[in-house]
Amino acid sequence: MQLKMKKRHTVLAVLVLFLGLAVLANWYYTNPENKILPTDGSSEVDVSNVNGANLGDIIYANSTDVSDEYFAGAKLSRDESYDEAVATLKEIIESSDIDEQSVKTASDSIKAISERRITQVNIENLVKAKTGSDCVVVITDEAIEVIIKESSLSDQTVLQIKEIVINNTEFSAEKISIIGAK
Repeated sequence: MQLKMKKRHTVLAVLVLFLGLAVLANWYYTNPENKILPTDGSSEVDVSNVNGANLGDIIYANSTDVSDEYFAGAKLSRDESYDEAVATLKEIIESSDIDEQSVKTASDSIKAISERRITQVNIENLVKAKTGSDCVVVITDEAIEVIIKESSLSDQTVLQIKEIVINNTEFSAEKISIIGAK
């Protein structure tokens, strides 16, 4: 039975590790501070002189808009707090002087954190796909908050966000807050 539990914990630890690596890779590749480098090894590309049909896309991707930094920082801070919580719970699980009920509770908490993270990322991706605007989703036990650029808010956007949240969670419309970030 102990071997079976160790296997489960090992599998869970590997899954959490891969999830953390995926979040880190996502943050790295969407970080506006990352520079575009030419393939010849010379200095940074000047995107203002690039001739191409998608010039606006390039500038947007490398924007240093304060709100873009806010969203990246908020997501990073949220992910770091989740990582700390999971690390603490893993220490509890690996502790030799802990009873089985505490181990089960800690394992259930890790599972809940993983599910919450996946739900948040899914909602953020869907909101960005539907509205074209970055957002941060904060899920608590009682409610869910979606923070989005204030300039992107309209009645249609609010309805789209509420529809996405309702379809991906068990929250009712009354429990959903949509906040415009300046």
